Amino acid sequence: MTTKFGPDLELPAEMRAIAEKNVAQARQAFETLFQNAREQVGDTEGHFEDVRTGIKDLRQKAIGLMEANVEASFDFLHRLVAAKSPQEMMSLQAEFLTSQMKSVADQAKSLGVDAKSLGETTVRSLDEHARTLAERLKTLAAAATESAQAAAQDFKAVSEKAVRDAKTAAEHAASNVTDPNQSH
Repeated sequence: MTTKFGPDLELPAEMRAIAEKNVAQARQAFETLFQNAREQVGDTEGHFEDVRTGIKDLRQKAIGLMEANVEASFDFLHRLVAAKSPQEMMSLQAEFLTSQMKSVADQAKSLGVDAKSLGETTVRSLDEHARTLAERLKTLAAAATESAQAAAQDFKAVSEKAVRDAKTAAEHAASNVTDPNQSH
């Protein structure tokens, strides 16, 4: 074991090896963390894309329902113009209002069911995403803790060995030193 004291202090080879090992482990832990972060960003974008698609589909359905209502109104107006008597006009109007009220109620119910489904799907998807992320973070934290504990144990063992070696070297040096006052 090489040990220098003073401004040119040199780390023992064992300590250097442990330090290099711990740096490599830390690098690997951060690479894993960043890879998980990239995957989560991709997963999150996928979830948001699903939500956007669901909202787009809901908007398209709403537009389709509005178009159907406008078309029904034009059909009613066409039949109303062709009516031959005020009684026929009143009958057509009553029929149209009844039909439209039922149609609007059915449309509102359908949109409500679709919106509720989209909301539930979104919440469920985000909840699953959050749980997956929490599990990944828990796993990474456990691995980081384990790595830190192993590094601490390695450093403790090397430090204890360095202290023993230094003590042995000091005792050896002390036993080889002769008192200048003694004669040979």
